[in-house]
Amino acid sequence: MPNTPSMKQDEISTIQALLTVTSTVYAVGIVSLPRTITEQTQTPDVWQGLLLASLFGVGVVFINVKLCRRFPGKTFYELNSVIAGKFISLFINIAFMVYCVMICSLVSRMMAEFLKALALERTPVSMILLPFLLLIGYLTSGGLHAMVRLVELFFPLTFIVYLLLIILNINHFDIDNLRPVFHQGWGPILKSLKVVPFSTLGFESMLILTNFMVNPQKAWKAGGIGYSIAMALYVMMVTMVVGCMSVEEVSQLQWPVVSFAQQIEFPGAFLERFEIFFIILWTIKIFMTASNYYFYLVAGISQLTQKWNGYIFYLPLIIIFAVSIYPQNFIQIDNFGTVTGYFGMIICAAVPLVLLLISMIFCIRGNLDGKRS
Repeated sequence: MPNTPSMKQDEISTIQALLTVTSTVYAVGIVSLPRTITEQTQTPDVWQGLLLASLFGVGVVFINVKLCRRFPGKTFYELNSVIAGKFISLFINIAFMVYCVMICSLVSRMMAEFLKALALERTPVSMILLPFLLLIGYLTSGGLHAMVRLVELFFPLTFIVYLLLIILNINHFDIDNLRPVFHQGWGPILKSLKVVPFSTLGFESMLILTNFMVNPQKAWKAGGIGYSIAMALYVMMVTMVVGCMSVEEVSQLQWPVVSFAQQIEFPGAFLERFEIFFIILWTIKIFMTASNYYFYLVAGISQLTQKWNGYIFYLPLIIIFAVSIYPQNFIQIDNFGTVTGYFGMIICAAVPLVLLLISMIFCIRGNLDGKRS
């Protein structure tokens, strides 16, 4: 197990790792992804780009697991120094922690804006962020085991609401809204790849989780299936939203999935606002995603400082809060998301690939006792 103090006892099962990956990937991007994709494509070809991104993501999961499996008992933060040396590994680790700060801040800010627009109109964004971030710090103080237990508890509920959202909108689905297919060739599909990096991130979870697993030899199974489930949900949701509302309408909505949920009608006004269930459970999903990334950040700080105490749990929240409130409008938030997505691709996909190639070329691997061979 990783050598970070007070983390040695945190072991998770294969199914817990699978659900954690799924929850990390499938979260904040879903409410706005249909809009960002249709803005780029301006055609019904919205699902093909996501499918290509999914295949890429599964490949990155394989690379990340392969890298970690070469160094049993070590997390991404620890194996870097074995491969690249202490000096370069320090820069890699800091870059990964900066990435965790960026994505945790962005996820938190998008959640706050979402709740402010739909439910808390008179509440300042900062007042929504503060309790949210403090709860993240409190959950993280319980360790990885507490976090995965929360994922196990709420994942079935969010999955059921998701399925109901799809099933109850089937009567609005019009296949003509998804035609013609490939009308303008591969151009619009490739353009859509510019906006999907942020929504497809999450494969980096296996860089941290692999060697916390009871059976790390099943890490590829957990990561691959977990990531595939999340991306399948993305593809299904985007396809259904565009199929029910058309490209033109979706591209004009800030939160297309919320409008998608508002279309649901029950006979006799039994339940007038089904989107309330979606908003509540989606907020819980955001909380789980932000908590996961915050744990990855705290694990890195703990590894660098060789400490695991209350300061580690709460001090980084100050930085995340400051970064969260920095964007002044939705345009800046979207730009921040784009930068975070591309930065994540470099740190979480390109860097592990380079490290894996170096370890294979120079026959560098770790033993079960954690020593280099």
